Amino acid sequence: MKFEDKKIVIEIDEASGYTTAICNPDDEFGMNWMLERSDWGRVEGFDNYRVEALDNGADIYSDDERKKLSLKIEKRIADGVYTESYRITNNAQSEVFFTKDDIGIHFPYNCTFENKKNLHDNSCVTSIWCGGDIAWMCAAKPSGASPYLVCNLTQGSVEDYSISYDVSRVKVGASYRGDIVLVPGEQVLSPNESIELTFAFRFTNIKPDTEVLDKYNRLRVCADRYSVFAGEKINCKLDSIDDWKELEIICDGKSVDYVRNGNTAEWSLSFDTTGERVVFVNVDGKKTFMKLNILSSIEEILVKRAKFICEKQQYINESSCLDGAYLIYDRATDSKFYSESFRDSNAARERISMGVVVAQALQKKPDDKMMDSLKRHRAFVERELFDTDTGVVYDEVRKNARFSRAYNYPWMSVYYLEWYLLTREVKCLENSAKIMIAYYEHANGGRQESPCMRLFELCTLLEKEKLTELLDKLKSLVIAHADRVIANGSKCFSEEVACTQFMFNGKINMLTQIYLISGDEKYLEFVPEFIKRSDAFCADQPDYHVNNLAVRYWDLYWFGKMKTYGDTQPQWLTCLSAETYDFMYKTGFGEEYSKRSKAVLLNNLCVYTEDGFASAGYLVPYKVVQYTSDPNHKNAYMKPGIAYGKRLDDYANDQDWSLYYATKLLTNI
Repeated sequence: MKFEDKKIVIEIDEASGYTTAICNPDDEFGMNWMLERSDWGRVEGFDNYRVEALDNGADIYSDDERKKLSLKIEKRIADGVYTESYRITNNAQSEVFFTKDDIGIHFPYNCTFENKKNLHDNSCVTSIWCGGDIAWMCAAKPSGASPYLVCNLTQGSVEDYSISYDVSRVKVGASYRGDIVLVPGEQVLSPNESIELTFAFRFTNIKPDTEVLDKYNRLRVCADRYSVFAGEKINCKLDSIDDWKELEIICDGKSVDYVRNGNTAEWSLSFDTTGERVVFVNVDGKKTFMKLNILSSIEEILVKRAKFICEKQQYINESSCLDGAYLIYDRATDSKFYSESFRDSNAARERISMGVVVAQALQKKPDDKMMDSLKRHRAFVERELFDTDTGVVYDEVRKNARFSRAYNYPWMSVYYLEWYLLTREVKCLENSAKIMIAYYEHANGGRQESPCMRLFELCTLLEKEKLTELLDKLKSLVIAHADRVIANGSKCFSEEVACTQFMFNGKINMLTQIYLISGDEKYLEFVPEFIKRSDAFCADQPDYHVNNLAVRYWDLYWFGKMKTYGDTQPQWLTCLSAETYDFMYKTGFGEEYSKRSKAVLLNNLCVYTEDGFASAGYLVPYKVVQYTSDPNHKNAYMKPGIAYGKRLDDYANDQDWSLYYATKLLTNI
């Protein structure tokens, strides 16, 4: 069944009642914003749907005979808006107690980046906010092109969401997100009582996280910052399209005073102690919330973290090739972990960040034991991972060359850059430059940008130390690379993942640095295009876990103990957005980028705990259900089962790059 008007096209399966297509008739690419072979509109617990076709949509009926529940779904199209209304009624003679595991409505967006034509205009990234009575989803193309497919909750309450993940669909890392499953929340349904949820979908140029309100997006609650240091003030605001009568704001069990101006209310908060704060807002019975995080100083976090690394994560065994390595720490078992076969659990790669933050901490506060630990780590690096003569960086101990990874080079370059800043040992600065020269000459540097390239800082220090030969060689290579990027326009490449925010941020970071090095404004011309694409991957939700942080849904499989795909926010690579915004600010793109940079950096610091532990990431959904639709599909690590979220992963693994950037960009270290 197909329904359309001038602004939206819908297709519904006659047998199941599942929606099979949502399209924009003006889209030159004809993109379907839904995942192929999916179950859009399925309500968990209900099967055997009966479908009645109407002129402008369909009604779908089903029952849960065991629980004596009935379901009616109304799907309608009118005036460019597609609405879906779900009503579940309790037909039993007693109450039904619903948990977050009992009800879930499936929305499988086209969030898949498998190899296909016009990838950036034939897939989408969907940001989510489940704020109770205020909830929305916003799907944007990776090209950054508008309009966006925006969904607003117009009736009912959505407290959370889960991810339903078919592991047999995974073809390329980060290629497939899974179904978004909206969860009404825990509640008790009396006999003959109903749960009703209504969602309005439309194509619009206005995202739901902006201050622009309309009849579908009627209320917004926000703050100027969601992560702050203890004692700092947070300014909060409520905007409503309606003339509300009563407003109640509760935080830490206390009522919060506000100042009203028309339909707007403003208030300020500050906290002397660290930790999460939830701000509950009730406007004429419409309830929502914000989540804030209060932090210790970056210097305090840094020193605690470095001490934890040296005491808990360094492997000591003089007879082993791992002697001196900083390894993964598992807080559930209070033990170190290493794997040679699973490379993202080895002693190299992202884990070099541990040595980097120890070096930063020593710049802040000298400590003999910590310095001995770092020296032992450097001995490990030069014995096992880095050739000081050639600049080659290896992916594994014993200088194993079986796998060459371009990403490793800039990380190792930063490691020696921080050694230089700690000791002023010129050899370390030479190593840092030598590594980047090797990266551009031999490590596929002509095709991709790797994280943590501190090119401008490195060139500035080479010039200061009068290392002219190294400086000239490095500058010629990076400028040649920048020229190739400009020639390629918006084309992107990654050796590991299909499409991520960093693919655009990496180009911005490199081009803005080349501008600072060369003074040639041609390197800034593509920045607006790339930032438009980057912005498609994040939104402005009122929660420090996700606010302005890119949607990433694979990191806890690669770096976490959970071994699950599922929305991981924060995850340290979102700090490359902070670097992007910082360089954009420094190259004249406006003060707003400085503010965004700080917000991203501070939101990421929630993974650092008071004892110095640091988690590989936060699993945002209530749960991730992994299953396989292909019984022949096998994956030694990703197994069917349920991973419950709303928590930090137990591995301290790769995340210390976020602390490195917070220290680098927000302190004088």
